[in-house]
Amino acid sequence: MVQDAKKPERSSIAERRVRLSFVISILDFEYAASQNIPPAAFAFIKAGSEDEQAAKWNRDSWKMLRFLPRVLRPIDKIDLSQSILGIEFSAPFFICPAGGAKLAHSEADLCLTRAAGRHHILHWVCNNSHVSQQAMSEARALDQTTFWQIYARSDLEITTQEVKQAVSLGYKGFALTVDAVRAGKRERDLRASIAKRELDGMCVNDDEEDEGFAGEPSVGRPEMQRGLDWTSAIEWLRKITDLPIAIKGIQCWEDAVLCMEYGAHPWLSNHGGRQLDSAPTAVETLISMRQHCPEVFDRCEVIVDGGITRGSDIVKAIALGAKGVGLGRPFLYSVAFGEAGASKAIRILKHEVETTMALLGITSLEQLNSSYVCVSIIHLDSEIDSG
Repeated sequence: MVQDAKKPERSSIAERRVRLSFVISILDFEYAASQNIPPAAFAFIKAGSEDEQAAKWNRDSWKMLRFLPRVLRPIDKIDLSQSILGIEFSAPFFICPAGGAKLAHSEADLCLTRAAGRHHILHWVCNNSHVSQQAMSEARALDQTTFWQIYARSDLEITTQEVKQAVSLGYKGFALTVDAVRAGKRERDLRASIAKRELDGMCVNDDEEDEGFAGEPSVGRPEMQRGLDWTSAIEWLRKITDLPIAIKGIQCWEDAVLCMEYGAHPWLSNHGGRQLDSAPTAVETLISMRQHCPEVFDRCEVIVDGGITRGSDIVKAIALGAKGVGLGRPFLYSVAFGEAGASKAIRILKHEVETTMALLGITSLEQLNSSYVCVSIIHLDSEIDSG
């Protein structure tokens, strides 16, 4: 059912609405969201920065990797379980922190937490959620673990209190997002916002300075702290908590090494292609790390996100050394159907991961290594040791 998300508008959302029963893949959720939610809401979620090349490359880069399956191996029960930052989950993928969820559904973030708890996967809760830390923690199942995303605000004391509260509410891990000191120029979102204002009769004088030209008119975000460096950021967080910390937004092997040296976990991400266009994909950074600093995989847990649309993408990431694989937009698209949509997305991904593993000739993620993936089409001179 995968179709072009830019299909011409019909007369109303009700007329073109896609039912959940017709969704059989993650890409189907994107198409359904393009038909089921308001155009401006879809534009915000879909938008990448500038020409959206980084967002496109994110998705394409996983498809460029080729599998090297093994055959005539007994395949019985397949174990998808994975430990992420010391907590055992039923699968290696998780729900990424992603802003703007309320544009897809009025209780989107709560639905995501409940679906994650139902299927025993990780929900890394978004800092810019439309509901409070308290409400998100109350939505957890009794045996459920959630992690918290940190945006360091310009007033660092506000964030300090936020992190302390997250600890007291039982969040068991953190991610400091470091690639968003300034918002990327998301032109798809800007155009949709302008069109909506025009439709609402709120015309803007063409000679007027547009304060939102390089910002995020659909969903606001507080001013970010721009004065942190590696030493001050880690010292600040370690004064608050000794829980695991990932640094989200790592885009080169040199910064992955710094994560290791400062006792944090590298989260390879270009913010879904929403910040710096032409930024490297997680695939490229993974391969670069395996070439230049393979010791990071032994001393840290490497996390990745960006462009994941299939269970096979998840398996490729694990084979290349990732411990956890995050999906942001796909779950925002799915939660347009509420908790049922998010739950179906999880089931789809689990089934695809399991099928991929069986066809590769493995029954547990521990058996995966780089010998199952060919990367030469991306880096022709790359030589990666298995293990």
